[in-house]
Amino acid sequence: MKPFGWILPVQVAPTELMVNICLWLATGMALSIVTAWLVLDVMAIPAFIEHSAIIVLLVILWFVAAFVLNVLFDRFKAWSALAGLAVMSILSGLLLASLFPLAGIVVHLAITGGMYLLGAAIAHFAGSSLRSSGYYWLMALAGLVLAIAVNSLRHSGLLLWFGSIMAVLFFSAVSAYKSKSIAVSTRELYAREFTTVQSGAIRGALAIWLGVITAFFRTLELLTYLLPGTSSR
Repeated sequence: MKPFGWILPVQVAPTELMVNICLWLATGMALSIVTAWLVLDVMAIPAFIEHSAIIVLLVILWFVAAFVLNVLFDRFKAWSALAGLAVMSILSGLLLASLFPLAGIVVHLAITGGMYLLGAAIAHFAGSSLRSSGYYWLMALAGLVLAIAVNSLRHSGLLLWFGSIMAVLFFSAVSAYKSKSIAVSTRELYAREFTTVQSGAIRGALAIWLGVITAFFRTLELLTYLLPGTSSR
């Protein structure tokens, strides 16, 4: 949007940006849960749990979509970034539905989405009084407390405990790592196009999603290299 005469949009505030990024990420988690629920419960498609080819296809689609979105990211406006966020959320829901039971998917994504809802509340009420690193430590702590509470109440098995805690650590670490580049990108867009806070927040949420997928892929590469019998050393 270009300025017209003396009418200018309000400058994007960092706290408001973080609140909206967290809300969009929580919305993405909810979309993934709904996707898995539709596939496993409402439509009850047996192919998702009976055929390994479905898993291979979804893994390929997941990584290809993430690669394409990473390549095109700098060209994205708000609506294209929102479409990318929706695509990754739906593909993630489908991939999880092919690998895990619905109850486990709901626990993992609800805990991670809950962490971002708590992060939005923290940013709204105390964001201006917290340093950037302190905010992300506090959000990660809130996510870990939520994971402990939910898994304790459900008497979850070891796999659910491990998966939910790793999801919290992955997303909070990537959010902290991406925070500076997201802020710089939003400021540049504001200076060039007078972008709105929602536009910056949607692009920021997509950047974090793509960052998590990249970190996951790098972790798999590292494990493949370190585990005996999987490398050429």
